Amino acid sequence: MFEVSMQSIKEYFTWETWEPQLIELSQRSLMILLIIGLTWLALKMRKIIITRVFDINISRMQEKQKDTLESLLLSLTKYIIFIISILMILSNAGLDVAPIIAGAGVLGLAVGFGAQTLVKDLITGFFIIFEDQFSVGDYVSINNGEINGTIVDVGLRATKIRTWGQHSVVIQNSEIRTSQNYNRERMRAIINVTVPYEIDPSEIEQAINEVSNELTMNQKHLFLLDDKGEVMEAPQLYGITDVENNALGAKYTVISMVKDVHYWTAAKEIRKGLLKQLNKNGIQISYPRRIERHENGSEGFSDL
Repeated sequence: MFEVSMQSIKEYFTWETWEPQLIELSQRSLMILLIIGLTWLALKMRKIIITRVFDINISRMQEKQKDTLESLLLSLTKYIIFIISILMILSNAGLDVAPIIAGAGVLGLAVGFGAQTLVKDLITGFFIIFEDQFSVGDYVSINNGEINGTIVDVGLRATKIRTWGQHSVVIQNSEIRTSQNYNRERMRAIINVTVPYEIDPSEIEQAINEVSNELTMNQKHLFLLDDKGEVMEAPQLYGITDVENNALGAKYTVISMVKDVHYWTAAKEIRKGLLKQLNKNGIQISYPRRIERHENGSEGFSDL
């Protein structure tokens, strides 16, 4: 009996007993090392590929958008590669990964239902950055004028805007339905001026041309220039755009292509130049007036 027990114990210290386990352990270890090596290689390759793609195919994007998207994709692919590698290592270690995957799926579904707005914010933020809808420094109007201001920060979850009054407004990306960007290389300044009906339109056109000549000569930097350095669209009369205008007079519209960074300055300078030139030419800007008819048939104007 004792001899049988000793013989059984000795069998545990023989090569034949441990050979299958050692071979299997070495195979699993080599496979795990191979997975780790492939993971390291995949991490290096994904960085090279993503960097090359952004350098070659998305050259029109600004540096900030390129850096943000590149960082986002690098982070996302890193997590994906790590998760796949960990699951493969656990599987080679003899663990059943099916319950882990199923549990992660149920957990992810529960989190998704509880954080739908957050997921929507992230997806919307990604496409805002990817499509370059607006970037830091752009003046925008959000949701048909609900928020107007300069973009301070564009994140995946929210966008920060500073209004003209220097208030900082944070809006969730999923709440952005429409956006109007005032900074995309070119802008058209549209200026309206209303003058009495009795003024000859040719006098208005002459005043506008004089203002245009002065501005393009002295403040050429405000306007959009072509390849030859010439103004593409100087201030010019678009036409009479309203003849009722609450009975104030005829409304004339002046248009001009200006640089986006000088949009507000150019519009102010055109208005100032028009007011100055019209006054110089003896043409008054319309204001509320009434016509008085006298018994002798004469007419007169009086201010309201």
